[in-house]
Amino acid sequence: YHMDASHYARFLRRFSEANGVKRVEGKIVEVAVGDDGDIASLSLEDGSTIDGDFFVDCTGFRALLIGKALNVGYEDWSHWLFNDSALATQTTAVRDAVPYTRAIAGTAGWQWRIPLQHRVGNGIVYSSRYIADDEARHEFLSSLEGEIIKDPWPVRFRPGRRMKCWHRNCVALGLAGSFIEPLESTTIHLIQRGIVRLLQSFPQVIEPVVVAEYNARLADELQHVRDFVVMHYHLTRRRDTPYWREI
Repeated sequence: YHMDASHYARFLRRFSEANGVKRVEGKIVEVAVGDDGDIASLSLEDGSTIDGDFFVDCTGFRALLIGKALNVGYEDWSHWLFNDSALATQTTAVRDAVPYTRAIAGTAGWQWRIPLQHRVGNGIVYSSRYIADDEARHEFLSSLEGEIIKDPWPVRFRPGRRMKCWHRNCVALGLAGSFIEPLESTTIHLIQRGIVRLLQSFPQVIEPVVVAEYNARLADELQHVRDFVVMHYHLTRRRDTPYWREI
């Protein structure tokens, strides 16, 4: 299924608020950790404070709670997964949408093309060790179809995972907990698995045995997903560039 992510996010917001969720929008400037080592509150840029018993870190690559505040380490997987950079943009649709995503191999990575009814999502994923940013940008822009709707925006990432996705009174979901790379959109699957596992842990939240079980299961799933993505590169017979020969 191809869905407009921004529309879907607004749908989920309305659904959640209709079921009692209170949404407070703001920029986190400080995460307060109590004497017991748990996160006690979040301070926002407008001066307000949000207290809580349990926190879910969805702050992306910054990992403000699980990483910066609780100092949970990160395991680097870049020796298996070479890609560390991406450019993304949107273009107008020039033909009827096909019911699949295209993953198109390039000189030092690959490109995605995801059609919606009214526009197309495009991106290039590459290794900065094997192609310069300017060269990757040129390769990407020269391959696009239709008019560019939004200027391409860059993303830097480091493949890997948190040593623990659940530590003390905080669970990291999404990019705060792990990132492999965009191929196969596995982060969407892993977010969902993290949510399901968390729901299964209630109401015995923060029991040591529950936390240990959660981390063990998530670590196992992450390793399987990592190896699934690595398999795409391992099985290829392409040898025409240094990137493909090395990977």
